Amino acid sequence: MLARVAFLDLDHTLLAADSNQLWMTFLQSRQLLAASVMEQHERFMDDYANGVLDFDALQAFRIGLDASLPPERLEQCLAVFQRESLLPAVAPLAPGLLSELRAQGLTTVVVSATRASLVEPVARHLAVDHLITSCFGPQKVRRVEAWLKAQDCSLVGLEESWFYSDSHNDLPLLEAVSHPVAVDPDFRLAQLAGQRQWPVISLRQDIGQVVVA
Repeated sequence: MLARVAFLDLDHTLLAADSNQLWMTFLQSRQLLAASVMEQHERFMDDYANGVLDFDALQAFRIGLDASLPPERLEQCLAVFQRESLLPAVAPLAPGLLSELRAQGLTTVVVSATRASLVEPVARHLAVDHLITSCFGPQKVRRVEAWLKAQDCSLVGLEESWFYSDSHNDLPLLEAVSHPVAVDPDFRLAQLAGQRQWPVISLRQDIGQVVVA
């Protein structure tokens, strides 16, 4: 049975960028994306930053965008994107954090709003144990609990639970674990972490690291 689990966000946490924004830029650079589509995605990102994102609408938008490409072309683009844009965006200190967590005996799980096709290459690169994808805000807690239930466990039943995230949108899961960690946090999360005395680390520069007991 699971006892100690570290959950980790992907975008702006394990990555020093947003994987979806990188994908949009990649498609635009190959003239596969109209400027109006890029602008629509930027509006979604503004809503995300302001905490008012319609996640279902964003997911439908992204799925529809991928579906607009012929399957073979999509597969080819994803392969090049992974090599040229996605994996180079892994935060410099992320591999060390994952190594540290494994050395301490924690099970590692990426929990991300991003769809599996963009999360899986990064997870493989970092040797993450499990993935929970396409969930956002409070839904992350529900999906984590469902995943744990399948392992005959729950968040409250774990000896230790960690969550590493950059975003105030992840507050529900940060509050649900025993060890919340703010990673290169946005302004609102940085303020909250200071008020609650949560650890704050950077995976982009060496300003301190969390030691997992």
